Amino acid sequence: MNLLQTQSMHLKAGIFCFLLLFVSPAFGQGVPPAPGCDQEPGQCLNTPACTSCVPDINYWVVSSRCCPQKSNCCCPSCEFDVYHSAEAGQVTEQSMESMLQSLDPNAPICIMVHGSLVKWEDVLLDSYNTYLWLKAAAPQKPLNVIFFSWPSDDTPTKIIPVDVHILGKRAEFNGHYLAQLIAALPPHHQISLLGHSHGARLVASTMHLIGGGSIQGISLSDCGIHICCHCRHFRIVFAAAAFNHNWLNPGERYGCGLNCTDCLVNLRNHKDRVLLLYPVLAPASRRALARTGFTWMDRRKLGEDTNRVNDIDVSDCVGAGHMFPNYYSHPEIAETIVPAIYFSN
Repeated sequence: MNLLQTQSMHLKAGIFCFLLLFVSPAFGQGVPPAPGCDQEPGQCLNTPACTSCVPDINYWVVSSRCCPQKSNCCCPSCEFDVYHSAEAGQVTEQSMESMLQSLDPNAPICIMVHGSLVKWEDVLLDSYNTYLWLKAAAPQKPLNVIFFSWPSDDTPTKIIPVDVHILGKRAEFNGHYLAQLIAALPPHHQISLLGHSHGARLVASTMHLIGGGSIQGISLSDCGIHICCHCRHFRIVFAAAAFNHNWLNPGERYGCGLNCTDCLVNLRNHKDRVLLLYPVLAPASRRALARTGFTWMDRRKLGEDTNRVNDIDVSDCVGAGHMFPNYYSHPEIAETIVPAIYFSN
């Protein structure tokens, strides 16, 4: 058997295992069972059964799902669909103006971005649970919360590895739209960005643009958008980050991503089975950032910027899980990222 045949067999086996991971019940998008609210403070599993844990429901969902997903060499521009939730998992359509006017001027803004293969119904469920999860971690601290949703559930080829590659590029492209949303927010707000899986790639793409880079041949300056790094503060949290561990290094794909970032927290999980076969998706792919963290070589290339990146190992907590319910079912993870999300010290 020649080398080409051997590599082909390994690739097919990897794709088969990858498919098994996505259909396995252990990696479904269902929400973990919720205990009642008669637990000790801080131990509530923030799910719909626990609405009394955080009585104030007030968050926004901004969607680019109906926006063009190709630039055709023009500046990407999106008319966002905007929704507000004031009760358990229910949203009403609103305007961008109403959202901007409703923001607490004395609170930071947290923008959460979901990953690939997330349907709209799951966006609504996960946004509600994530909101409760974040608020329960620091109930006395004010926070504006926006969930950014992009068209991540479209699978044009029905071949999962191919579609995952397409969705990764789409997440990257939607960095333009998230940057457009950030440019519309009042300039005095501190902004924390929480990205899961390909949502982490979308956030990295956004920060690369804000830091002066270009995505798919287009920069923010090309489109007349300017976001002042000195006027804002950005803090980043990655969960199950599904992009190459070296892509934030200078000169790499998102090499400008740390230029405007105060600090970045990477939730490392070397047990994530979905990302185990991440390198199978493309011949040039390296291991995913979520599994490796920032390697010693990455930190060497980052130079002084390495002081702004932090790996926090959640492997024992999350285990082999990849989907975001595997994270928001653990209050201790939310408590750990409070300084980044709420801009506390």
